[in-house]
Amino acid sequence: MNEALFDPIAAHYDSWYATTLGSASDQVERHLAQSMFKAPGPQVLEIGCGTGQYTSWLVQEGYEVTAVDISAEMMTLAQQKIEELTNNYLSIKPVRWWHADITEVLDQLETYDGIFSMTAFEFVPEPEKVLQELFKHIKPGGCLMIGLIAGQSAWSEYYAEIVRNKPTSVFARAALYTKEEIASWQIGAPIEMGECLFFPPHVQSTAEALALEEKREGNPGFVVAKWVKG
Repeated sequence: MNEALFDPIAAHYDSWYATTLGSASDQVERHLAQSMFKAPGPQVLEIGCGTGQYTSWLVQEGYEVTAVDISAEMMTLAQQKIEELTNNYLSIKPVRWWHADITEVLDQLETYDGIFSMTAFEFVPEPEKVLQELFKHIKPGGCLMIGLIAGQSAWSEYYAEIVRNKPTSVFARAALYTKEEIASWQIGAPIEMGECLFFPPHVQSTAEALALEEKREGNPGFVVAKWVKG
């Protein structure tokens, strides 16, 4: 497997969450995602686990997680997070770590009560086709849920500006879909959508960000999409 897109930035990835903007955006994205993801059983596949920001939450919720990521460097950091958690919480189930490109292992997947992915499908070619295949691996009553940076928003312009200033940025490889485009995907069940990140990237404080978030004006910068198998 070639060096993954995120390998070179893995060591600095979590520093985003320590910034005012990163902390505020993570707060609203996490609230939305965690309120929407309810798998009916323990078996969960996490696609694009990254440094384990959500893997940590999933295991603390009691899920038995299979965590997939194309970046070995990111996954190493995730493993360290989970090891620390395991030392403090004896009830946490072991994570199955799978260093792979999800598009190359679709035929190796088992069936799951839930499939969860945050900010990964921006980097997955032909996401609708991949999601259709993933939906086949959901047990009846289970859910497939993804979170995406939304196109045609202040945030998509923010990342476009990053790419203009640094053409080698990972976001040069990202496709940011609008909520309408995501809603049009035919995955196998009706879609349920949640929206957040209504504050712009130029906020000066967390308080300002959260005050603007409550107003919910303009296009959302982040969309969560969920499909439940009947």
